[in-house]
Amino acid sequence: MEQWRAERNKALMTLDMEWAQKRMPGASNDHVRLMAMLHKVRYECTDLDDSARHTSGEWLRQHGYGRMTGEPLLQEGALPV
Repeated sequence: MEQWRAERNKALMTLDMEWAQKRMPGASNDHVRLMAMLHKVRYECTDLDDSARHTSGEWLRQHGYGRMTGEPLLQEGALPV
């Protein structure tokens, strides 16, 4: 489990598109959709440092996306727990 977590966290920190495509084979190969998915997961992932999560929150705001739960993003400066 720890190896899987470390691999996932590394892929999220680097926004690894290849990793995302392997894990979500049914997802669109459209770059923006994959980027949105990676940013949504990174925004929610409490294993990652807050800086990366805030960066993803900002990317999601700029592109008009909400949370992966379907809810709106938290107010700027706040992160999911």
